[in-house]
Amino acid sequence: MNVWFNALIGLSTARAKAGLQAVLVLNFIMLFGTIPQGAGPVAAPDQQRQEEMLLAAARKYFPSDDSGVASKRIFRLTRQQLDASVAALLPGYKLPSVKGTMSRDPLQTNYEYAELLSFNAANVSGLTGWIKKVAEIVAKEPQVLLSCTKGAADAPCLEAFARDFATRAFRGDGGDDKADLVGKFFVGGVKAVGVNQALAELIEIVLSSPDFLFRKELSTDRGRRLSPSQLLQALSYSIADVPPEGVGLDSRDPAKYFSRQADAGATLDAIVNSSHAREKLVRFFKAWLEVKERGDFTISTAVFPEFDAKLEEAMLRDTEQFLRQWLSRDVPTLQSLTQSEPLPVGEVSTSLGGGQGRAVRNQVLLKNDPAQRLGLFSLPAVLASHSGPTNTRLIKRGVFWVRKVMCMEMEPPPPGVDTTLYEAAHTTERQRIEDLTAKKACIGCHKFIDPFGFALESYDALGRWRTTDNGHPIDTKIEVDFLDEGPLTATGPVEALKAFTNSLMFKQCFVRQLFRHYMGRNEDGTDDSLLRRMFIQLVREDNLLELLRMLASSDRIGRRQ
Repeated sequence: MNVWFNALIGLSTARAKAGLQAVLVLNFIMLFGTIPQGAGPVAAPDQQRQEEMLLAAARKYFPSDDSGVASKRIFRLTRQQLDASVAALLPGYKLPSVKGTMSRDPLQTNYEYAELLSFNAANVSGLTGWIKKVAEIVAKEPQVLLSCTKGAADAPCLEAFARDFATRAFRGDGGDDKADLVGKFFVGGVKAVGVNQALAELIEIVLSSPDFLFRKELSTDRGRRLSPSQLLQALSYSIADVPPEGVGLDSRDPAKYFSRQADAGATLDAIVNSSHAREKLVRFFKAWLEVKERGDFTISTAVFPEFDAKLEEAMLRDTEQFLRQWLSRDVPTLQSLTQSEPLPVGEVSTSLGGGQGRAVRNQVLLKNDPAQRLGLFSLPAVLASHSGPTNTRLIKRGVFWVRKVMCMEMEPPPPGVDTTLYEAAHTTERQRIEDLTAKKACIGCHKFIDPFGFALESYDALGRWRTTDNGHPIDTKIEVDFLDEGPLTATGPVEALKAFTNSLMFKQCFVRQLFRHYMGRNEDGTDDSLLRRMFIQLVREDNLLELLRMLASSDRIGRRQ
């Protein structure tokens, strides 16, 4: 049991060796003021200062050295995971998505946190209805799934099929006794009601079982290491939102994937490098940025008549294409997403382009103009997701940045403070906000909130570039003093976005958000050691797949108490 777990831990350790010596050398210098013998060349002064700042920031943001083990968990599969699990079990069938009948799960900061997922009156009927539809589809074409051609006369084949189906559905974690019961049930059903009806009943019973609907992290050895079956599905669901079969692995024999270090490495690579893992990264970025889903935007069509279902669809499609364009690369990086010029993928531009007779609709939302846009934070769908119905809602945009992009702790407004933003005919929204938040009770928080909103004021509620607001020139100049790198002055959104997304504060927050989304929970002090390593790795190398490998190979996934 030690072999496969230590092999996983060794993966991230081996990849960190190159940077480890530099850290040790720097720590030695900081402690003793000399170079350790045999340490090799010392970094240039600027590089050394950057390294010292990085290590200080890592300790500031993730201070705990608590080595506690994460708690055991049992939690329900998400709707995305339910779809993927059924698709892997029943290849060859055109099946409906559970999302069409089962209501959305509650979100916490736009994430499907594991502890929030349950079955209740609002979603259980949708789930059972979906399972029944899947069973009916399979029963109409049993030959796609079942190769036992003799029907009831071929009991051994029927029983073996049902046992194997249950084992895969339970991801090798249901036990032989349950698989035996399912096999006998199916044989008896075929004899009593025929193959078609018995197969429908088999599908309904297996897909309704807690062993299918829930993922467990309960079985551990004396070293608190998860059993091979529970570790394998923990990896595939956490990193790619699919069962082991979804990434070409076999949940019926999980131990073989962790018996040697080479096996563990190949298993991890198969999951991290899969197309499903790339698609989960796309979903993560949309959830992190709180991009609204189709039909959820609050833009007022009375104020913005050009905003309709087609424009909404085009904006969202552009965002997804932008994310896939960068995340599909061999080495996807955070910087390529945050600091690249929005590529002319064309969906929004095509939707809004046209002749002069199309009035407002011929305004191009997404221009490939490096003076106006920089990376995903300047995409129209991202901006419009944090706008108000009638205006840009700069405070709303700023609060989003504070809590979700920079992970800054904020207190709610003091009791009794009037937060109404008055309307004025001859002022910009920035001027109204500055007047409102100049009060002593407000300035403590708004000195952090407002700069993020002010920097983005050049984008209207739909994310279009503009130079005036309410007929007055827009002022996007900001000054902040809360970054690790020191005071910042920026005169426009591109300059501000580049500085913010280069900052250590931004990168530590990104690591937190990645952890929360993939682990399905908030971090605590026992996670700091891993988060420190991930933060340092991101700053030094900026490889998103490597961050996923570090998370997957850590004891945060592999051990439970």
